[in-house]
Amino acid sequence: MKNRNLIISELFYSIQGEGQTMGFPAVFLRLSGCNILCKGKGWICDSIEVWKKGIKTPFEEVLDSDLVQRLDNGAHLIITGGEPLLHQKKIVEFLEWFKQVNGWIPIVEIETNGTIIPIDELIKLVAYWNCSPKLSTTGETRKRRYNEIALKKIQAQKNSIFKFVISEEADVLEMLNEFEVINMSQVVLMPSGENQKLLNEKREMVLKQCIELGLRYCDRLHIVAWNKKTGV
Repeated sequence: MKNRNLIISELFYSIQGEGQTMGFPAVFLRLSGCNILCKGKGWICDSIEVWKKGIKTPFEEVLDSDLVQRLDNGAHLIITGGEPLLHQKKIVEFLEWFKQVNGWIPIVEIETNGTIIPIDELIKLVAYWNCSPKLSTTGETRKRRYNEIALKKIQAQKNSIFKFVISEEADVLEMLNEFEVINMSQVVLMPSGENQKLLNEKREMVLKQCIELGLRYCDRLHIVAWNKKTGV
């Protein structure tokens, strides 16, 4: 198979810090590149300096024996970015190659912004969908950050959630008005904050919104534990 590689920005073993599987041991596979740039007044992407870079890595060199063993023991493989669905055909090829070599496929989570329609070949291989649609606070236009077809397809998958980063109460109103296509039972609200100070400032407001609306709350466990730090 030609061009059997992934463009990797970051790879490490830790725990899942956000979303529906928060607290699970996980191997993070961060792929390079994104189709939107979240650098708005209310929220800035906390991994932007990482996913802008990347190293073309052959499939055989992506996961060493220790990481494969971690996955075999039940750790999740979290494929994230940037926007990993920019590479979704390569992801399918990698997972199919992994199965041929090891005889099994790990528990796969995809973290996506919900602007790219996932292909059926990938859907068959993914156990959890962690979709984080973007609001106007990211500084991006609605046209670039909203794809109703993609959102509906992700929503139809088992174990899919929609995690909204909230900076102020107006963000919640925007979510309710602009994302009516999403079932609120699948919505999770998470406070913005790229460091502990900012996270602590937003937490109570978001908790109150979740209580008022009957929505799920999600913290940022990696920020709580390690503050602003990548690779953890």
